[in-house]
Amino acid sequence: MNNLFKNSNFNGGVNLKNFIVKEVSLEEALKVFPKIEEWTRPEAGTVEHCKNRIGNSKYLILGAYVNEEIIGYLIAYEKNDSFYCWVVAVDKRYRKMGILTEMMTIFENYAKKIGYDRVTLKTLNNKREMLSYLIKNNWNILDIIKKEDIFLNEILVEKRI
Repeated sequence: MNNLFKNSNFNGGVNLKNFIVKEVSLEEALKVFPKIEEWTRPEAGTVEHCKNRIGNSKYLILGAYVNEEIIGYLIAYEKNDSFYCWVVAVDKRYRKMGILTEMMTIFENYAKKIGYDRVTLKTLNNKREMLSYLIKNNWNILDIIKKEDIFLNEILVEKRI
């Protein structure tokens, strides 16, 4: 595991939190899954499901820690001609403190380092905080996959790096 990632201090006007983001195993990352109340598909929190999804692709798995407790994770892998962020989540108690931004920055830098010029991810129309983050951070909408329930529309976004 790489330990190349920096300690981060972020004062977002709420609280000063010290955290670290580092590369972790899939098993370690999935310890956060039960803490994310938005996840509605229990199978997505299993090692088997994640390994099947990643397949033989090059991948990156990050964990975010506060006081040695894992409180966030990101799973990304090669998909088509981009580096795709499949899952990124932060425990609700630690949101709006810069942790998502740090994980996404590391993800983007890693993708660039391994030769990609763009990164992609898919989110849902009902994930308003994530949509707001993406637009504010120069991600562009590529496609909308319509579902019967408009709030479950999938929004594919891309960022040139």
